[in-house]
Amino acid sequence: MFYWVIYDISENKKRGRVARICKNYGFRRVQKSAFAGETSKNKVEMLLLECNEIIEGGDDYLFVIPNCTSCFNGKMITGCLDEKRVRNQPYMFVGDGA
Repeated sequence: MFYWVIYDISENKKRGRVARICKNYGFRRVQKSAFAGETSKNKVEMLLLECNEIIEGGDDYLFVIPNCTSCFNGKMITGCLDEKRVRNQPYMFVGDGA
């Protein structure tokens, strides 16, 4: 399944740690506080557990939003985008981060 990870974290150190966790789970950054990628539900649950240890107890939050392949293929984009990142690809990132 394809997932979006979107967060609002005020502290730089915490935000950096969450970004590293997202990358370690194979997600690719698509905006400053948004990652996207394909992975299993089990790995998403593990990511949530790790991130919860970092952000619990404050006003920070993290969303993980599942997105089916057919829905993602119907994406619409406006604004400035590096087309090489999405051209002829059903996903912005697929796999283990290699």
